[in-house]
Amino acid sequence: MNVAYSASDLYSELAAVSIASIFENSKDVDEINVYVIDIGISDKHKQDMLDLAAAYGRNLCFLEDLNVEDIAHTKINVGRWHISTFSRLFLLHVLPEGLDKIIYVDCDMIIRHSLKSLWEMDMEGTWCMSADDCRGKMYRKDIGIPLDSIYTNNGLMVIDLDAWRENDVESMFIDFINKYHGDITYMDQGVLNGVFQPLKKVKLLPISYNAQTFCYDLGYDGLQACRKPVWAYSKEEFEKDTADPVIVHFTTCFMSGTRPWFKKDGHPFRGEFLYYRRLTAWRNEPLWEDTTPWKKKAMTKISQVMPKPVTYGIIHVAHVWGYPTVRELKSKLKGRKAD
Repeated sequence: MNVAYSASDLYSELAAVSIASIFENSKDVDEINVYVIDIGISDKHKQDMLDLAAAYGRNLCFLEDLNVEDIAHTKINVGRWHISTFSRLFLLHVLPEGLDKIIYVDCDMIIRHSLKSLWEMDMEGTWCMSADDCRGKMYRKDIGIPLDSIYTNNGLMVIDLDAWRENDVESMFIDFINKYHGDITYMDQGVLNGVFQPLKKVKLLPISYNAQTFCYDLGYDGLQACRKPVWAYSKEEFEKDTADPVIVHFTTCFMSGTRPWFKKDGHPFRGEFLYYRRLTAWRNEPLWEDTTPWKKKAMTKISQVMPKPVTYGIIHVAHVWGYPTVRELKSKLKGRKAD
C-alpha cells in the first residue's frame, strides 16, 4: 500500500500523528510505503518520522518540494491557503515511476480503521476516489461543472497513477488553472472537480472516509440548512458513517473554532488524536496555543449562543450565496473569469 503526504516543518507533527494512526490500524497490510513531500521539514523532525516508520517495520521516504507555479506556468492566487495544497495534483513529478496507485492523505486526518479495504476497492475505471464535500450548486457553477455533479474533497484521494499518466491528466490540470488565470475557488479542489467531474472520472466514497468537523458541529440537518448541498448521501448513510468513521478530518468550522492539537478543543475524536500523538516523538511536547484572531473567536462564541435557526440562516446566506457571488464579481472585475 502506498500513501502520500505533504508537510511543512510545523505540520510534520500532524503528519506523524496521522502516519502513526495508519501504522497502528493497518497491521493487516503486508507492506506500507509512505511518501512525504518535504516542505522545509527540519532534519530532527525527519528523523523522528523515519524512526516512527522503523518502529512499525514500514517504509518512509521524503520527496522534493514542488514549484507548482513553474509547473503551471502561471501565478496562482492562494488566498488563505498555502500553494503546497496543489502538490497532490502533481504527485507524478516526484513519486517513483513504478507506482501504479497511491492514497493521498491530508496531515490533519487520523485513520481509525484499516485502509486495506480502501486500498483494494475497485475503482471501476475512474481516475480518483474521494468523498463528497457537501457544497451547494454555486460552487459547481463557479468551476463550470453540471449543477447535479458530486463535488469531492481532496483531503483523502485514492489515485490511479497509471491512468493519470496514460491520460496526461496533469496537462488537463494545467490547462484548467490557466483557463481561470490561476484563481480557482477552493484551490486544487476546484481544479480536480472542474476537470474530472464532467468526465465522470471520480468514484464517490462514503463520508466515512472523510468525516470533516462540520459533520459533528452541524449534523445532517444543520448541513442542509447551512450549505444546501447537492446531497450524495442519505441521512441514514451520513449518520451511520460519521458515528464510526474510518477517517476523521480535523477541518476548521465556525461552530467550534479550534482543532485537537490546540490546548483547548472539544472535538469528539480529540481523545483519539491525542492517543496517536502519544505514539510519536511529539508525545511530550506541549499542545499548541490558540492563535485564532479575536474576530474569529468572537464569531464562534456568537454562533454558539445564538439560536441555531438564526446562526444557520446567517451561514446559509454567507456560504451558499455570499462567498461564491463575491468570488464571481471579483473575477469579472479583475478579468479573471474563465476564458
